[in-house]
Amino acid sequence: MFKTLTKISAITGSFFFLSVSRSFAFSSSMPIDPITPGITSIPNFIQSVLNIIIKVGVPISAVFIIWAGFQFLTAQGDVTKLTAAKKSLVWAVVGMGVLLGSWLIATAIQGTISQIAGK
Repeated sequence: MFKTLTKISAITGSFFFLSVSRSFAFSSSMPIDPITPGITSIPNFIQSVLNIIIKVGVPISAVFIIWAGFQFLTAQGDVTKLTAAKKSLVWAVVGMGVLLGSWLIATAIQGTISQIAGK
């Protein structure tokens, strides 16, 4: 149980750090990079990283939800297999919730800072 809580805390903390660090770096500027000309500031870089995480993480979470459904189908009434399938489904949904929640928090922080800065 402690290992599971540690994993959840680590994942949640890392996504929260990405969300909050995006707001702290909003006013900082970076020099223009010739390799990636669309990224001209730290907020643009962090937004690009979050977009990549969302584009990769959501399909992976969907695959795990499908896998949990497959486990339910193949359990055939076996209590231990059903318990494992339920556990898989719960953690897949928790992972997707953390992923989308971090994106939502980052977007809300960016919108608030944009309103305060008048941009």
